[in-house]
Amino acid sequence: MQHILSIVMILSGAVVMLFNLVKARDLHVLTPFIPERSKQEIIRSLRLHRGMMFFFLLGYCVVAWIFSLRFPFVGELLVGLVFLLGSLFVLLGLHIQTRMLLEIKNTLQGLLPICASCKKIRSADGDPHDPASWTTVEKFISAKTSADFTHSICPDCLKKLYPDLYK
Repeated sequence: MQHILSIVMILSGAVVMLFNLVKARDLHVLTPFIPERSKQEIIRSLRLHRGMMFFFLLGYCVVAWIFSLRFPFVGELLVGLVFLLGSLFVLLGLHIQTRMLLEIKNTLQGLLPICASCKKIRSADGDPHDPASWTTVEKFISAKTSADFTHSICPDCLKKLYPDLYK
């Protein structure tokens, strides 16, 4: 009875892994929202993660087969290997999820209350009449993302502000 229970639990793990493998495709839907600077690395990590899920699915099936042939010593070694690699698998999954969530968090989305004249941005919970609630675009974006700014003057502004320098 214990032997059959072990096989049922191992095969249940295989079913769960198969479900995870199918659901992992949903993570690829998020890749368009990831900035280009880290998109390729995250896509590579997602592929590696999917490959490891397939490896575990195969591992569960092999271990169940070994148990059904009643080779407990080999089965126990494979179970140990699956648990060891499982911890690495979870670590990689956490790394991928954390990286994706940070990249998505650092991508600005939604509506920004911006002054039509000076282009300062009001904080989400700030009072529109309080000058301290307004900040420059550069400070706002730098606080919300990993973007850095350099300053230059576009040709239109150069012509308007410094007509003698404009050629």
